[in-house]
Amino acid sequence: MTHTPSNSAGVSPPRLLQLLAQPGAQTADERLPCCGELLGRLFGLSDTLALDSAIGFRTRQPGMDQGPAIERVIQELTNTRRALIRKISSYGSEVEPIDSLEFEPYLNAWTTLQRRVIAASRQLRDKTRKVMKEHNQNLARLAELDSAFDHAMAGYTSQCFSHIPKVLEQRFQALAQALQSPSDIPQEAGITPADWLHSYCEEAQNLLLAELDVRLEPVLGLLEACHNEVTHSP
Repeated sequence: MTHTPSNSAGVSPPRLLQLLAQPGAQTADERLPCCGELLGRLFGLSDTLALDSAIGFRTRQPGMDQGPAIERVIQELTNTRRALIRKISSYGSEVEPIDSLEFEPYLNAWTTLQRRVIAASRQLRDKTRKVMKEHNQNLARLAELDSAFDHAMAGYTSQCFSHIPKVLEQRFQALAQALQSPSDIPQEAGITPADWLHSYCEEAQNLLLAELDVRLEPVLGLLEACHNEVTHSP
């Protein structure tokens, strides 16, 4: 299982942030606030009450070993991620290139894939929570906490990911402009007028692959907790 990358000094930022910081992308230079400060900005009164309720949550179900169900979710995660990677890797091939290239068809194709990533990660996260609630008290409480955090941060998460299409459009337009003015293409970028569209599609794929990993991080964390609980349970 993987761990959420830290933003402390000396630790590389997540791959998604690295890609967004590449030439053509506009991101803020300042460091992100610490986790506690950021949560303090995001959590309102209702979110705080929901979190307090989740901390004190006690399930009425006696619970039973969900080891096999957890393994099935892990396998589904593996299969889903593999299928999504195949879909993402073919991005751009479904768009018919024309003499006058427009960004909209490529944006529509990208957002369609993004919606699939969102739906798949959401479904896996819900399934994992369900299994956790049926296993024992510890995992049931953790599932409630995850649900509270997820709800509180939903708006912020959506806002953050909504900037990616804007970055893609900036990159598309920059590469298209470079096609008209080849002398403006940085030599170190290795981009020529003949392959700028391929270069754009590759960058778009990498961004979506990085987003996929970010959206699956909560699921991986929950499954790791499940694995530890099942392994260490008597």
